[in-house]
Amino acid sequence: MSRASRFFLWIIILGLAFIAGLRFYRAYERCAAQEGFPPPSIASFGQVPIQIRPEPASSPVYREWDGAEGKKEMYLEDIPLSVSRQKEQARQTIASVLRDYAEHPKIQAFYADIRKATGREDLNLAVLSEEGLPELLQQYPQLQQVIAAYAKDPEFAQIIQEIFSNPQFAYSVTVLQGAPGQKG
Repeated sequence: MSRASRFFLWIIILGLAFIAGLRFYRAYERCAAQEGFPPPSIASFGQVPIQIRPEPASSPVYREWDGAEGKKEMYLEDIPLSVSRQKEQARQTIASVLRDYAEHPKIQAFYADIRKATGREDLNLAVLSEEGLPELLQQYPQLQQVIAAYAKDPEFAQIIQEIFSNPQFAYSVTVLQGAPGQKG
């Protein structure tokens, strides 16, 4: 028997062994399923369970901060803010988001029209997003007409939709307008 024949004979034997092993494994899986063994855990890689360990809690982070009061060492953590601090943070978030859109011609035209309709120079989307909106609409009924006219403009509506699609902006508006369950 030549070397090539022996080589191919071993290839055939290994192939048959692989096929037999695969059939035995499938038979084992069927038997295990019939006997009610639990399936492998959800977290698996190629049917091999992966053990997921929770990450240990991080140690506290101290940082130096140069503020208006001078240098302070602060402990950074996620503590709940007071209602007044939440509202202040929401106002800052809204102002930050609206600064990105301040130069847009449609926004500038909207601001010009609401200022012309009300005679107030301080009105903008930030003021309209705060808790005083119902009072403003009662005080200046023409403001509703300006808003309704601009809401019909598809480009302006798209810009407003883009602004409100920012989850931080939307959350800040709900904080400022007193979402249910909040006490102001």
